[in-house]
Amino acid sequence: MPYLTPSFDEILAGILRDFQNIFPGVDVSQGSLAYMKAAGYASATWGLYQYQNWIARQVFPDQADTDNLEHHANIRGLVRKVGETDAALLARLLDYIRRPPAGGNKYDYVKWAKDIQGVAAAWCIPLGQGLGTVDLIIVADAVTTGSEIPAQALLDSVRAYIVDLMPTHVKTLRVSAPAILTQDVTMTVVGTAANKPQIITEVTAYLKSLVPGQPLYLTQLASIATSNGADDSSITVPAANVLPTTSQLIRPGVINVA
Repeated sequence: MPYLTPSFDEILAGILRDFQNIFPGVDVSQGSLAYMKAAGYASATWGLYQYQNWIARQVFPDQADTDNLEHHANIRGLVRKVGETDAALLARLLDYIRRPPAGGNKYDYVKWAKDIQGVAAAWCIPLGQGLGTVDLIIVADAVTTGSEIPAQALLDSVRAYIVDLMPTHVKTLRVSAPAILTQDVTMTVVGTAANKPQIITEVTAYLKSLVPGQPLYLTQLASIATSNGADDSSITVPAANVLPTTSQLIRPGVINVA
């Protein structure tokens, strides 16, 4: 958030007014002794305002510089993972602040999973196998692991870490990778202004953004076409909305826009 602070010129004008009030008739024109002294005082004062503003920004995690962002995270037990950006660390920290540890609810399982190096995202399914059970689906960080499908070693690491943290009434914790549901899209668009390459790009991004269990809606595909210049569109693949199970993750196959 911006902080209202006087400019250098405003500070300088204020000091010159003070000189005139204290020493009536003093020469405050540019180049005079009074002016040069006032300019020095104004410069120092302006610098103090800027430093004060910087300090104020460090109080808030979403405005803090890198070192102080890490400090905000560290005092809450969050450690930056290898390759993690400031934005990603801030997202983890804000999630912790907004949803603090709560005795093992579903958000705690997600936080615990994301503490592990290599985990990009996680989704918790309480009572996934009945009373006393929790299912956890995780997606790996493709940048650091090479694939968003977690290897068994990563699944085992997540489970071993969480078992020591989860409530004792949970008897079974299943940590698994999502089942990838590869989905082709075939679309015909109408309109000379239709930007077909951009439609393909945005359809691909839309499918990549879906989380486990999230449906693929044809209306969303049509909306993407319309927002990129198409007057109308006809979608033949898929023929209907795609409704995955809670453990399935839709991902793009061949995207064809004609």
